[in-house]
Amino acid sequence: MNDRVPPTAIDVGELAAAPERMLELTSTAAFSLPVEAIADYQITALQKRFRDLVPRVPVLARLADEQGIGAIRRTEDAAPLLFKHSVYKSYPLSFLDSSSFGRLTQWLKGLTSLDLSGVDAAGCETVDDWIQALDSKSELQVIHSGGTSGKLSFLPRSRREMPSMVHGWKRYFERFGAKARDDIEGIDQVPLVYVGQRRGAMAHHRLMDAMLRYLYAGDESKIVTLHPGRMSADMLSVGGRLKTAEAKGELGRLQLPPHLLARREAFLAEQRGAAERVRDFIFDLAARMRGARIAMMSHQGQIYDFAVAGLARGIEKAFAADSFIMMGGGSKGRVFPPDWQDTVRRFFQVEDLRMGYGMTECMNATRECSKGKFHFLPYVIPYLLDPRSGEPAPRTGTHTGRFGLIDLAAQTYWGGILTGDEVTLTFGDRPCGCGRAGPHLDASIRRYGEQEGGDDKITCAGAPEAHDRAVDRLLQDLQ
Repeated sequence: MNDRVPPTAIDVGELAAAPERMLELTSTAAFSLPVEAIADYQITALQKRFRDLVPRVPVLARLADEQGIGAIRRTEDAAPLLFKHSVYKSYPLSFLDSSSFGRLTQWLKGLTSLDLSGVDAAGCETVDDWIQALDSKSELQVIHSGGTSGKLSFLPRSRREMPSMVHGWKRYFERFGAKARDDIEGIDQVPLVYVGQRRGAMAHHRLMDAMLRYLYAGDESKIVTLHPGRMSADMLSVGGRLKTAEAKGELGRLQLPPHLLARREAFLAEQRGAAERVRDFIFDLAARMRGARIAMMSHQGQIYDFAVAGLARGIEKAFAADSFIMMGGGSKGRVFPPDWQDTVRRFFQVEDLRMGYGMTECMNATRECSKGKFHFLPYVIPYLLDPRSGEPAPRTGTHTGRFGLIDLAAQTYWGGILTGDEVTLTFGDRPCGCGRAGPHLDASIRRYGEQEGGDDKITCAGAPEAHDRAVDRLLQDLQ
């Protein structure tokens, strides 16, 4: 039995005036809204975000101008404004090699409504220096990617968006129905386990900082990590470049400036013995917190490897059955045995084990429902584009193509993004079998780059060259 919320109990117009507040509703309340009310919220909130940001985010303004879009009347009108995911790494790599962080700041200004004029990057030699300058001299809380391609993406999120990340973390673990609220009761007392560095500027690190403030009331003991130090953005960048060069047979020709060569040595040192340190951490955790309720976030492969290693040492039912496991990232090309989930359950003792799906550019991830579908809360507007023509699919029925979305919780940057993922999306013609209203994705998600031999040629809605010109004009301003 579902505790559906009567439409009169929620003021949709009030939510649309502050779209990020949708995350304050329980999942049951949000997914119980009639599809008409969700549609009203989304178009009103979308119009607000566009009006607020188009005069303050230069790349959005230029793209809208290139496409001839002066206003948004229908949800479909915003499809040509979905940024290629590559826009967040459209800066020249030479900026990093030459420590031109003043110019990198100017590039970043084109992607955010925040004032960065107080950021002095003159003394910055590394990316880590630059990020710390942004943190200390502005409201910006930039989030960078893992740099697996050899080039970091920089997403300009702000301090005011951090509470939404925490609300989303809690929503991730809620089921849908009468007892859903019981799922996250006491979550503010459950320690978070992260198998990595405590500090940094990746999405996980920013989330931990926000949880410390908005969930754990400053109690650092609630966050348990493998390493108390900082994940270096420079080390990730160098590591990605080394791996990319090696894959292309160009390792011998890779040239790095002196300040990055030191990061190369740090990267190589970090790799030595890493697997053993991770296993030791998990074994120690299982011993110290045996039977305790924990929250943990990691990717599928690491979770499975933990379970296999733990079971090999005779450790079963390591934690409380009502612990929270946030697991995503896909298979990363690995093939897992059919019973891999049973293996994980034996070690962790967590029955409610479901995959998550998300991306750095979206405020929060989503978790499979009981029917194996992914549902984004209504603050996310989904789009489905033809991978060849870039034309958006009709917003009814079921279609397969390139996934795009607009994150209405983004307040200081444009939340429209076109991903590299091929998905099958069913629009909200009828509720999912789990009871949730609104669109949903099938679990069969794959990267276009994997199908194209690693080369993903992104075709956008509208005029594709307009996207390139918008970014080109941003770079021309840096000359």
